[in-house]
Amino acid sequence: MRMEEFAEEVLKEVTEKAGDRLSVQTVSANKNNGITLTGITASKHEGKGGACIYLNSYYKGYCDGQITLDWVAEDVYGKLMEHSGDLDSMDMRVLLDWEAAKGRIHAKLINREMNRELLKRVPYREFLDLAVIYYVTVGGLSEGVNGAFTVSDQNMEVWRKDENALYQMAVSNMRLDGKPVFEDMEKIIRSMMPEEIPDFTFGIPKFRSYVLTNPKKVFGAVELLDGNTLKGIGDELGGDFIVLPSSLHESIIIPADGSVSYQELADMVTEINRNEVSIVERLSDHVYLYERGEGVLRIAA
Repeated sequence: MRMEEFAEEVLKEVTEKAGDRLSVQTVSANKNNGITLTGITASKHEGKGGACIYLNSYYKGYCDGQITLDWVAEDVYGKLMEHSGDLDSMDMRVLLDWEAAKGRIHAKLINREMNRELLKRVPYREFLDLAVIYYVTVGGLSEGVNGAFTVSDQNMEVWRKDENALYQMAVSNMRLDGKPVFEDMEKIIRSMMPEEIPDFTFGIPKFRSYVLTNPKKVFGAVELLDGNTLKGIGDELGGDFIVLPSSLHESIIIPADGSVSYQELADMVTEINRNEVSIVERLSDHVYLYERGEGVLRIAA
């Protein structure tokens, strides 16, 4: 069964379960790196809506024989009903009023080449081989539910602001959210190990490494935009350092001590991206070098 057929079958069953409580339909959403996800969304008959439940992981489980179509429909319906009132309380002023939006503007880094089509529709600026784009969070949702919209060119017209205003506001808001998270990789791995095997070393990198992300650990690669953060890391490590773009959400930092070549590291990042990182979360196959003396981050390989 193809994905399109699977979605229609799920939609049919969810529609029967919803009756006249919800109006449901399938949708396609363009995500990061050119990935399109298929989902089911619901709206109340007065026009209010709720969450969109994506079907791609369900489809994989169904094809692998792990779950049935009936189970999928029941689970999707339950989630749609659970969040059917989310948009009732959502504060949508952010999409119309710059004063309401500016404190909720955030930046994230994406791969520029893999998102060429998206960049035709949104404000952005180039950063290394990446692009800085923006999103605005919305308030008023139930606990545990996150709502965010990618800022589009149409939003910019409504707000009457340019990309530079977005960038300045997003960078300012970064530190309002809290300090960057910079943690020793070995300590992180050891903290996840059973206490009875404290000398267990499998999985710990052979070189000294650290994780850099933001307090929420969501789109944390954006910390690379903060020059003060990079300077602080350089001062703490006492020299230049290499940045491995682990994903949209975090970066791996290692001292530039010459123990591993830039190309070897780039090859390692590429292999991990292909085998371990979901395509929708991939950032780059390049590695970067922060030169402490110049205070500059550049592509190393």
